[in-house]
Amino acid sequence: CSLVYLASVMLAVYYAFFTILGALCAFLAYKTNPFKAESNAQPDFQAFQRNYVFVFLTMMMSDWLQGPYVYALYQHYGYSQAEIGTLFIAGFGASMVFGTIVGSIGDSVGRRKTCILFGFLYIGSCITKHFSNYHILMLGRLLGGIATSLLFSVFEAWMVSEHFSRGFQGNLLGATFAQAYFGNSIVAILAGLIGGWAASTFGFVAPFDCSMLLLCLGTAVVWTTWTENYGSASMPLLEQLQKGVNVIASKKEVVLAGAAQSSFEGAMYTFVFMWTPALEKAAKAADMGEIPHGYIFAIFMISCMIGSCMFKLLSNSGTKGTTLFTGVIILAAIGLIPAAIGGDVFGFVGQLLGFCMFEASVGFYWPLIGSIRSAVIPEETRSTIMNMFRVPLNLIVVLVLYHIGELTDVFVFRFCVSLLALAAYLSSILVIPKKRSPEGTKMNDSEDIEVPIIPEQ
Repeated sequence: CSLVYLASVMLAVYYAFFTILGALCAFLAYKTNPFKAESNAQPDFQAFQRNYVFVFLTMMMSDWLQGPYVYALYQHYGYSQAEIGTLFIAGFGASMVFGTIVGSIGDSVGRRKTCILFGFLYIGSCITKHFSNYHILMLGRLLGGIATSLLFSVFEAWMVSEHFSRGFQGNLLGATFAQAYFGNSIVAILAGLIGGWAASTFGFVAPFDCSMLLLCLGTAVVWTTWTENYGSASMPLLEQLQKGVNVIASKKEVVLAGAAQSSFEGAMYTFVFMWTPALEKAAKAADMGEIPHGYIFAIFMISCMIGSCMFKLLSNSGTKGTTLFTGVIILAAIGLIPAAIGGDVFGFVGQLLGFCMFEASVGFYWPLIGSIRSAVIPEETRSTIMNMFRVPLNLIVVLVLYHIGELTDVFVFRFCVSLLALAAYLSSILVIPKKRSPEGTKMNDSEDIEVPIIPEQ
């Protein structure tokens, strides 16, 4: 009887979180309607926006399909935890080293071409999952690491450049980011459902095959509908990298934004590895049995959608972008405090609530950092610098993964809170300058900024 009672209590907790957060998300979605066209948007902008968001969500869903099954597939092939850890470290290492180089190519050879290259690289990574040979799987991790860097840099660089080259108003850019990242949470939930069905029906390789289909679709749309744009088209790779380094060294707003991004996302990617063992231990301490991973993941994605809606609600409120940036980082840090304190101080419900707050902050952060990057990074080195931002991020994750067996959960979460505290400080001293449109684009003389963020000087 006691076991039945505990099981019913556990389900009641999850249902309560899902219901309350779902209702709040539905209200905010109705209030903000992220997919509603802006009142000042022209039909050609709406067509451009729909095209980009479709491609972005297709590629992101292909990534979401793979994530939950990489470890499970390696385990199915009989590899030890240490061997699997080495594969993961190789992926992040490839993203840190080779991803930076390949991403920089986008500014010189063309962002459209590099987006197509992403599709081929990630398809190649998926194909390697059909083989149990360790060296082939290692090749797949290297390809996937490079592709991930491109996914989170070149697509955005293409969209921002194309947005202004077509003469669209700067204040419409935030709406595109809001749509993209609100939709990202939806496709993440769909990917979880489809991936779970595919894995249980056809085996752990099946989600990667589903991912390949989406990659083929997205790549085909890019190939047939996107036009090419460049940063510095005639500049050799080494000069492109050098120019990116010079921009970072000479522009305070670029280095502050990049350092804040790396600190925040370092904590975020570390959280991805840590939330499962943290909640499992908290549930065990509360005699709540095994946690429903899929259900909790859905709760987290709803929290992300709440954050994306809040971004759209506040982005045009007149609040300074750096104020929003600092505020959302502080909220993220507060969300991790229960896990950083440890013990039974906050209990399972307190930790889960804190993690939901952290995920809502992540949902707010993604469109916000996209808008900030578009304001501070020069157009001619956009892809290069965005990939350079990912170097310290990947280094943080590699170091944590390498030592993960030696560290306690509480220590790792305290490290995450420290990273967020650093990010909050950096964002508080960040100044977003008034900025004209990229060279060669059309904007009104009265329009000083490119994004719905209030400049500070």
